[in-house]
Amino acid sequence: MYEVLVPVDQDEERAAHQAEYVASLPGTEEIRATVLYVTPREEYSDAPREFDEVDSAVAVAETLEAAGVTVNRATDGGTITRQIVEQADDLDADEIVMGGRKRSGVAKVLVGSSTQDVIFSTDRPVVVTG
Repeated sequence: MYEVLVPVDQDEERAAHQAEYVASLPGTEEIRATVLYVTPREEYSDAPREFDEVDSAVAVAETLEAAGVTVNRATDGGTITRQIVEQADDLDADEIVMGGRKRSGVAKVLVGSSTQDVIFSTDRPVVVTG
């Protein structure tokens, strides 16, 4: 089984690009995708958001299932980068599929980026869709 981690945020357009990429991989019946939503630490209280409360995550899961991909639905809470990297390690993911934002070079430096943080925090392949 080819393990793919698909961490999504609440942006449905970015999530759709992630789903399209995974669904376009050859041999979808041999792919297991874990769609992950991480409730950011600053929003996290007693428990992470339920998967079904995150429209973008549900849409990705449904798109992938329709394409024949086996899907695991997961949520977590805390530091986004840490949770994504830990989940990828736990799954022994073959790749992480991140949704990229279009930012200028200066904005990346000033604002930071979860995608950049994940790339620098793991030695697993990271695909950035946009």
